[in-house]
Amino acid sequence: MEISVYSIAKNKDGFGIEEYIKMAQKYAKIEDVILFNNKIAKAQSISKDESLRCYDEIYASRISGFCIGLDERGKLFDSQEFAKLLDSKAKISFFIGGAYGLSSEFKSKMDMIISLSSLTLAHKVAKLVLYEQIFRGLCINAGHPYHK
Repeated sequence: MEISVYSIAKNKDGFGIEEYIKMAQKYAKIEDVILFNNKIAKAQSISKDESLRCYDEIYASRISGFCIGLDERGKLFDSQEFAKLLDSKAKISFFIGGAYGLSSEFKSKMDMIISLSSLTLAHKVAKLVLYEQIFRGLCINAGHPYHK
């Protein structure tokens, strides 16, 4: 199984994400892809619409496998349901939007839109929660006692 997490950020997030990636490697190949360039930086200073267009452009070539977009208005899952979402898929791609989220057009290309919480989360916190839930879901599917 391959899992790719795509995010738009100025720098590597840290926040303990590397630990979850390392622990999850025994169950799946995990790829953390952080995208940012001068075009995005400029677009974010111009407008929301221009930013969303740039996000779409940079993400378009990365759509592969079962694609999941993160959005605060997406479907909420508990950990057991999230584990089922991961089960029996060869490749999953998660997309985390930039400062303005993901465009409606890009979200329409996703197989599913999910929410990690009803709360609004900072980008780094959302990414950490996603990685923890990926690890937890893989453990549930493998019968590992991490999830109690």
